[in-house]
Amino acid sequence: MTQDTKMILKALRCRHPEREWAFFEELRAGTGYRNVAAGLNPEQRFDAWAINLYPSRNFVRIAYEIKVSRSDFLKEIKHPEKRTQALQMSNQFYFVAPVGLIKASELPPEAGLIEVKDEWESRMKVRAPVREAVDPTWQFFASIARRMQSLESRI
Repeated sequence: MTQDTKMILKALRCRHPEREWAFFEELRAGTGYRNVAAGLNPEQRFDAWAINLYPSRNFVRIAYEIKVSRSDFLKEIKHPEKRTQALQMSNQFYFVAPVGLIKASELPPEAGLIEVKDEWESRMKVRAPVREAVDPTWQFFASIARRMQSLESRI
């Protein structure tokens, strides 16, 4: 993980206060291995994913794709299928990048843009549209449960 990626993750975490949000870095879409027949790729990872913990906020879910190089962003744009699971499991999808790396005009219609100046300062440049998300799969739930079990075993 690059220093820029670490900085961006810290900035994203600051946007999600712990009492209101559960925030995960590098969260897998599921457990196990690829199930081509079911169209699932549990090995796919979301750079960051957050869920609001309040029913009054409709448990809004946000997926983040971090980009620290222009070439990586351009490659991502050419392969929208890479975003499919993140879009399904979230109400909003954001690209997150250092200031000036991504132009608003380059964004696909389903994505927003957050620019990060440093680990404490980020700015929403383009708000992502709000979409209906599918209900989480058991594979996705198991991925979150596995992460939490791993964290609790360290305490």
